[in-house]
Amino acid sequence: MHLFSFKNSALPVVALQVLVLLSSDQAFGAVISIERRMKNAGSWTAKDLKTSAYRNEAMKYNKGSYLPTANNNKVAWIKGAIGDAEHIIEPGAHIKPVLNELGIKKDTPFHKEIKQVLNHKDNLSMLHPGTNKAKAQLATDPKRNPKLKATAKHYLQQPPIRQKASTTMAKLGRAAEKHKIKNFEAKVKAKVKGILPHIKRSELAEYHLD
Repeated sequence: MHLFSFKNSALPVVALQVLVLLSSDQAFGAVISIERRMKNAGSWTAKDLKTSAYRNEAMKYNKGSYLPTANNNKVAWIKGAIGDAEHIIEPGAHIKPVLNELGIKKDTPFHKEIKQVLNHKDNLSMLHPGTNKAKAQLATDPKRNPKLKATAKHYLQQPPIRQKASTTMAKLGRAAEKHKIKNFEAKVKAKVKGILPHIKRSELAEYHLD
């Protein structure tokens, strides 16, 4: 029976509590309702926050790419060069964990708005594939030591990249305020500043921390 088929490890505990309190017919409806809610909240992936068109969008507004210099310690913007399309504030490393932690639901106006922000030209750049991989690893854990770490760190210090990060973070903060998502802005900033230390917690962000 579907009633006893659970995909989420946390669900059986909740379901058993419901079964104790309610008759079997009531319990069945309650478990189905709980299961639907749990599917809708949590279990976010980076794919939930990326559009299928972000690569084309990045290429449209970035007519070149950041590439490593000869000594692999820095990057330089090379007009006309080809690189990977990349999100400066990372949907996977920076946003997904916060959404899961806070239990934010998918397919809501807030979801739609932050997805638009993350895939806007203000959060997109073109970057050498190896440096992009290093940057993604550092976004997940700033203490890691990936190959091309130096070029990733230098890329993140570039004024246009810093400005894009600030612009995107401000948009995310406004979206959280608009939709009354408490703690979202401060928690995202805490993750982003691991690789972009110029991103500071504002007074507004501090206010939304418990």
